[in-house]
Amino acid sequence: MKFQSCSIHPFPVPPALRSRVISPSIQRPSNLVCAAMSSLKIFQSINRNRFNISFKRHLTSKLIHQASQDALEQACNAFIIRYKPTPRIGPSQEDKLESKLADITVAIKDIFCIKGSITSCASLMLKDFKSPYDAQVVMRLKKHGALIVGKTNMDEFSMGSASVYSTFGPVVNPHGFCKERKVMIQRRSAGGSSGGSAAAVAGKFCDVAIGSDTGGSIRLPAAYCGVIGLKPSYGLISRHGMVQYSNSLDTVGILSNSTELIQRTFACLEGYDKHDPTSVSMKTRAQSSQLNQLWQDHYGLNSMDLSNLRVGVPVEYFTSDISEEVLNAFRSTVAFFRKNGAQVISVSLPSTANCLGAYYVIASAEASSNLAKYSGVHYGHRSIVDLPSQASKSASPRSLYVATRTEGLGPEVKRRLLLGAYCLSASGMKNYFLQAQRIRLQIGEEFDRVFRWPNPLSTTSTTFSSKGVDVLLTPPALSIAPPLSEVENKDAKIVANWSQDRLLVPTSLAGLPAIVVPVGNETIGSCKWPLSVQIIGQWGSESILFQVARALEAIET
Repeated sequence: MKFQSCSIHPFPVPPALRSRVISPSIQRPSNLVCAAMSSLKIFQSINRNRFNISFKRHLTSKLIHQASQDALEQACNAFIIRYKPTPRIGPSQEDKLESKLADITVAIKDIFCIKGSITSCASLMLKDFKSPYDAQVVMRLKKHGALIVGKTNMDEFSMGSASVYSTFGPVVNPHGFCKERKVMIQRRSAGGSSGGSAAAVAGKFCDVAIGSDTGGSIRLPAAYCGVIGLKPSYGLISRHGMVQYSNSLDTVGILSNSTELIQRTFACLEGYDKHDPTSVSMKTRAQSSQLNQLWQDHYGLNSMDLSNLRVGVPVEYFTSDISEEVLNAFRSTVAFFRKNGAQVISVSLPSTANCLGAYYVIASAEASSNLAKYSGVHYGHRSIVDLPSQASKSASPRSLYVATRTEGLGPEVKRRLLLGAYCLSASGMKNYFLQAQRIRLQIGEEFDRVFRWPNPLSTTSTTFSSKGVDVLLTPPALSIAPPLSEVENKDAKIVANWSQDRLLVPTSLAGLPAIVVPVGNETIGSCKWPLSVQIIGQWGSESILFQVARALEAIET
């Protein structure tokens, strides 16, 4: 039997892997060996070499993909801390039943405490703070088998809309990354303040990411990064162990590429917590569940049949500064609803025009109170002005307080704290804070009037309106993700940067749930930038939002 020479050149293998990879070169056997080998051994030899070639090709693909992912992760700057997850080995049958999120990788925004790990809130003030306990959200995730892979970058103390106010540097939207060149060719905003969480999901560094939403901090990053983002009803998920920005507005949010995965995560996190004074009572939760069941019985959606769904479009949300590409994506979504039988009608929410001012007054006032504890006396960063070597006439408690906060807090945080302190002064309380609270009440009443079903927080009624809508449909952003150079510009008008929030803060002021779903994209150069819509529901109507979001996932993006 005569063999022809076959030389196959192996690909370059890292030194650490060389001992594990068998060379695929097929050597020419001697005539004596050929005569002695059985046909079975020849067949096995050929198959073994084919396997080695296939294995090397597979390994090459894996290494190339991993190198690209590593470069993308570094370019995005989505993480502050990275953990190496350790899956549970050999769980019992009881553990498997409990583990609704078994082996699901989860990234956590760096405002949630994880025992023994630094919780910095992307601020110099807390850069060395290690939590002695787990946040309730983290405890529930671990209980259900999730794997925590890291803590994500964000705007300092959640104050910002672009994730650029971080002591660890800005988060960059992963959609501007070129896989072939392994570089970021377009640097655009990932949104904020939960930009790191959204970028982690969009970059496929995790399956789910946890963030917070005070005035759109889940929904805007979801829109910019092209992922699905849920802001649940206020009070449904415990905030115990979450560093507070605004007590009456802060909400734990969830980001993922799958509505089904968000729904599973929400089911694991939702529940009463006695440690959180804002956690909604069991009685109210039971009433909300009853309303959900009644709605499903009367108007429940059946797959893509949306004929029982009434969708409201608030006319006040559409202003001249919304870009044409956002409007086109919105029109396509309206057409999708109508094609599948839904009724789309216009509604009015007159107080929307006053939402932005009311939000920043309330949020800044509460932040001013919440962050007063960061003085350098009890914990957190402490200025060296208090050290004996620096002792001087100015080294008084007041100078320590001033120096510590000047060094430890960033410009956006200082700006909002000053605004909040004024709003809580004698004149500011009367002229601004109380007026903002009145506007907030009006906003809640207007939302209640347009929805078909009652708000379980304000009434015990279980009667559905014949004229109301089930959900509201709005744009979540004025445009695609803006270039980082625009949002990082220190000379830019601050109020102009805040104006983006007016599409998002009404929902926050009313404490309602909302979900952002990608429905298209805009091509700029070689990059595709996501376009999304926002679905708003009545308090406690997350089940409806999930059904609508699953239907929207069918839209080609």
